[in-house]
Amino acid sequence: MIDLKGKKIIDLTVELIARVTRIDGSVEVGTTDQYGHGWLSEETINEQDGTMEHLVGANQGTVAEWPIGALSGHMGSHIQLGVRHNDNWTELPKGMKGIWEVPLDSYYGEACVCNLDHLKGESILPEHLTSVREGDIVILGSCWSGEDQPTLIGETARWLAEEKKIKMLAAGGGPGINWETDWDAPEPNNSPTHRAMTGNNIPILYPLSNIDKLSKERVFLISLPLHVERMEGTWVRIIAIE
Repeated sequence: MIDLKGKKIIDLTVELIARVTRIDGSVEVGTTDQYGHGWLSEETINEQDGTMEHLVGANQGTVAEWPIGALSGHMGSHIQLGVRHNDNWTELPKGMKGIWEVPLDSYYGEACVCNLDHLKGESILPEHLTSVREGDIVILGSCWSGEDQPTLIGETARWLAEEKKIKMLAAGGGPGINWETDWDAPEPNNSPTHRAMTGNNIPILYPLSNIDKLSKERVFLISLPLHVERMEGTWVRIIAIE
């Protein structure tokens, strides 16, 4: 039996309030994550038992103000890997895997908490991450938002993936870090963090919240994705145990 007595559990998941289109056509407005992504749902009646249920996605055609046509597995806190997400890019290695193909223990384990408040608007370099051990889940956060956030540059992303062989990259976002650079550069020089992580089958977990509530440099992190084959990104509930 696992004993959690004396342990502190911190929820690192970004909180979303769903936007719900009710049966009567009224809309209850929700919230969005730091990237402007919301959670869209439509109230329906289950004809089998008369219960009300929410369909995830959009009512296409009957509600004029509905903003988009469906949900993405990348809304709110989520995990992503490369297969069916960015494996259409050129010059990526063979053997990339999907979320459903890597072992379950890829998504939990010891994590190194890297507080980067001292790097306002600066690049994150390997010398700023000396506490990271080989095989760690790496949590990167700061108190800064927008352009003041520290940026994980390609060189450091590759160092984490190829030299430290980290287990997962977990990034706070707004406040937090900018974790991708050159996303719009011509291939194969685009999105070095995506390439470094997904090319080495290292999941990317983001955005995280409440990193500032972590008081220890090392925690045990759990962030299990939905077990749905062919989904290139799925929503998660992230918890850290101190």
